[in-house]
Amino acid sequence: MRVFRVCFLGLLLFGALGMTAQLSAQQGTLTGRITDAETGLPLDGAQVQILGSGQETGTLSNSDGVYRIQLSAGTYAVVVQYVGYVNERINAVVLRAGGTTTADIQMRGTALALNELVVTASRGRPEKQVEAPATVHLVGATEIQERSVASPVEHIRTAPGVDVITHGLQAANVVVRGFNNIFSGALHTLTDHRLAGVPSLRVNLMHFIPANNDDLDRMEVVLGPGSALYGPNTANGVVHLLTKSPLDSLSQGTTVTLGGGLQSVFQGSFRSSYLINRNLGFKISGQYIKGNEWEYTDKGEAAARAAADADPAQCVASLGIRGYGVSEASDACARVGVRDFDMERWGMEARADYRFARDGTAILTYGRTSATGVELTGLGAGQVENWIYEFYQARMNKGRLFAQAYLNTSDAGDNSFLLRDGVNLVDNSKLFVAQVQHGFDLWEGRQDYTYGVDYFGTRPDTEGSINGAWEDKDDMDEWGVYLQSKTELSPKFDLVLAGRMDSHSMLPEDVFSPRAALVFKPTDDQSLRATYNRAFSTPSSLNFFLDISAGAAPNETLAALGYTLRAFGTGKDGYGYQNPDGSLKGMRSPFNPGGANQLLPADPAVMWQLALGVLGAQGLLPPALAQLLGSMNPTSSDLGIIVFDASTGDMTPLSATTIPDVPGIQESYTETFEVGWQGVLAQKFRFSTDVYYSKKNDFVSPLVLTTPLLLLNGADINAFAGPTIVGAITQQLIGMGLDPATAQAQAIAQAEQLITGMASIPLGVVSSPEVAAQGADMIVAYRNVGDIDFWGADFGFSWFLTDKFTLNGSYSLVSEDFFVLDDAAPVALNAPQHKGSLGLAFRDVHSGFNADVRVRYTSEFPAESAGYVGTTCEPRAASGGLFEEDCVESAAIVDLNVGYRLPTMPATLQASVTNLFDADYRSFVGVPNIGRFAILKVKYDLF
Repeated sequence: MRVFRVCFLGLLLFGALGMTAQLSAQQGTLTGRITDAETGLPLDGAQVQILGSGQETGTLSNSDGVYRIQLSAGTYAVVVQYVGYVNERINAVVLRAGGTTTADIQMRGTALALNELVVTASRGRPEKQVEAPATVHLVGATEIQERSVASPVEHIRTAPGVDVITHGLQAANVVVRGFNNIFSGALHTLTDHRLAGVPSLRVNLMHFIPANNDDLDRMEVVLGPGSALYGPNTANGVVHLLTKSPLDSLSQGTTVTLGGGLQSVFQGSFRSSYLINRNLGFKISGQYIKGNEWEYTDKGEAAARAAADADPAQCVASLGIRGYGVSEASDACARVGVRDFDMERWGMEARADYRFARDGTAILTYGRTSATGVELTGLGAGQVENWIYEFYQARMNKGRLFAQAYLNTSDAGDNSFLLRDGVNLVDNSKLFVAQVQHGFDLWEGRQDYTYGVDYFGTRPDTEGSINGAWEDKDDMDEWGVYLQSKTELSPKFDLVLAGRMDSHSMLPEDVFSPRAALVFKPTDDQSLRATYNRAFSTPSSLNFFLDISAGAAPNETLAALGYTLRAFGTGKDGYGYQNPDGSLKGMRSPFNPGGANQLLPADPAVMWQLALGVLGAQGLLPPALAQLLGSMNPTSSDLGIIVFDASTGDMTPLSATTIPDVPGIQESYTETFEVGWQGVLAQKFRFSTDVYYSKKNDFVSPLVLTTPLLLLNGADINAFAGPTIVGAITQQLIGMGLDPATAQAQAIAQAEQLITGMASIPLGVVSSPEVAAQGADMIVAYRNVGDIDFWGADFGFSWFLTDKFTLNGSYSLVSEDFFVLDDAAPVALNAPQHKGSLGLAFRDVHSGFNADVRVRYTSEFPAESAGYVGTTCEPRAASGGLFEEDCVESAAIVDLNVGYRLPTMPATLQASVTNLFDADYRSFVGVPNIGRFAILKVKYDLF
């Protein structure tokens, strides 16, 4: 029995050990270390909760910050909570049977979360937000991942100082502190240190950026000019999109997102990142979106379509004069004004990171976007099909050394055209950039230097479709060198000084950009600064070399008469319309029997014959009267010429008018004095406030009309030909049986009507042999219009109400939204004078639920861009212009975003609604009303 008991107990022990071994084989170990993200110190007693596989369990970290727990194999989420820190959650932690999975978590104290590191204000050097020499608005990875968007613009729409023109579902133009335009490249937009604008055209189309939302790590918006470090075209600020590195352990794996919404939108994206070895990582991402844009009727397009329908042969003939073959002209006429509101876009990006040293990384990136839809330009809307945007980038950093070279390319495809004339657009332009930056510090870091050199080579290639007569002389090269010094005057005072010198192949002199900032840090988490910046904007390729027809004039009456719009760059030396004696160099007329492209003398005798031809074509002149009036040969002493400015409605005699020359465009300077205070209070409230004064010298206007129309003086017509007309009509009526008195009375009335009609006909548009007009082109061009000074203020805050609720807000003010200049047409800020936002966000990492609601407000403002003039609310604006329409009305828009992380699977549901209450809202002139838009997405993590 004793032996039996021993054997029996042995068998039980053996079975138990076997069962334990089997159970152990089905389990795994989850471990990790909880540390402070700023100091790296361990957090003792952090609460760790494990969610997933239908269970919830937890543990605490020990004095070394380490936690360890045995779990069944599966996929889990790790939630960590600690008093005074932001709750953290890691999703999709895979635990395999018999294995050990490590999930380390760095926790941010609430103060650190409100004062994170940024790299854009000082061009690549990490520094805390409150210590930066400019206000930086940061959108972090958590906010980005929780918001479902069609374009990155949505993430910064409520940032202080940011102005957005929304064109449709995804297209928008963004600037900082005003002076927006429908076709704008004023904001220096970067993606991973690379210029993200379309080359040559220099327009920021953020929806062309290939990186998708799941790959964005953060976005930084720097308020105010930054030319001293970044070079030209940073007078309006910098926005920087930074993507995730494949070397980051927290960004490994594959994510797939699918969604759909209103406007028949379907959107899908993916991101996959993995480590080939500990020092080599690779990632690839892609996105696709399609939908139906909000519809909009452009008056200029409608007028051009009506004219093409009324006389198809004339439409083809007018394009034939411009050098197009019959087949190409017929195709163009068939698609004038015919918008296709279907949009489609796909993009992909691939990147490899290699860590060749502890502080050294080499990165190769390639990206490509294809877009189809309606894109707004400075010459009205364009219909684009498979417009390809690509880039190739190689960069490396080793310590403080940073070097990169990249190539941005554009290919407008074979079927992209302006809707006002239907003619194909060709753009195969390129931008090549090479940059090197280095830095070092002295005296234990109290003195720091950053210096570098940049090269920008712009190579337009439009085959004459955009740059026309300038096509073979439109290359541009820019070189720049810079140096920045940061001196710690004391533990509380920093002095930042910077200077940059740039050389541009089209500008006669080099350009110097200085910067100075004094930063006072009363505490570790507050700073007060005073700054001065002198930034500059170089003229773009379009400013110099644009030569393109914009189709029919945007006013229906002028379009029906045959007047067209043409944008013509200034070249290096500019051009003029008047001779030294005040006479005009010429005019072009749609009524010229020799062709509208023929340059005619702006002479009363020529205009007289044109007027008779118009009246005769309308059947208003009996043959005898036409022959009689045609035999008359007026001179300038007989008939005066009236100059009609179609943009303002002003009419003045030519003898009293000076038509300004169009000089070669020059760089524009922006001088800004700014005082800012930013910081964190009670580890819960972050704020930034800035007050600034800016002066823009030699401001470059949007495309403005430079050529007035010409009419004959009605009073002079009456004096010159009135008696002849009355006499001829009287004799005709007497011959028809009327008595002389009645005949004369009727003849006087008919003559007055005839003379009034003749005097109301715009017979030609001022032109010049220096302008490559191809018809009766009204020329629009860019101008340096003088100096503009204004002041403004920006305020923003973020407040941790609790560990789950955050309140965010912003308000911006600009002193003026309309500027009256002494010697040029007024300039609109093209942005509201007042704007603000208020948002409440809820985030519960334990339940996986998040939501935020925001209200954004913009005040009414006048706007003018791309031939659209919305200035009726501005009493100082010229009234009566043929292109004038209502101002952009004030609006209060509510947006809602909701997300939920499913507890039993690695998936997240996201719903986003913009303009929740479907307010009647348009963001600018010439764009559609943007109604409610909602989209629902599911994001799934694969492994």
